Amino acid sequence: MHTIRIERNSEWNNKARTIGIYIDGEVAGTIDDGETKEFMVASGKHEIHAKIDWCRSPKIEWIVSENETTSLKLRGFKYGTWIFPALLGISLVYYLGKYALNMNLSFLIWILAIGFLYPLYFITFGKNKYLRLTKNNKTY
Repeated sequence: MHTIRIERNSEWNNKARTIGIYIDGEVAGTIDDGETKEFMVASGKHEIHAKIDWCRSPKIEWIVSENETTSLKLRGFKYGTWIFPALLGISLVYYLGKYALNMNLSFLIWILAIGFLYPLYFITFGKNKYLRLTKNNKTY
């Protein structure tokens, strides 16, 4: 048997949700925030991906041999852990500048609008790239 070890990063943007692990199109189990799980598979060709709500990771295909362990890291979309705090910080600067200091900081509204488009892409058109599985420094 072959062991697949999946380590999930602890991220605040997906902290409350479990992520389903699919091996060969079937649910192998779920993984919680910051958890590491191992799944046993037979030797041969396999396909794996992770899914959360309607979003998922790209599928990885590889051929496994007997008595090996494959380690994968599971993360959310790139820059997802810091984009919302950055946007909240920009919002705070805008409102403090506008209402407390009477400054015209309307250009920050454009930065906020563009900043919210990035995660919006990953929950709509880029839903198949919302999660990232990394194996041997190669991202899928």
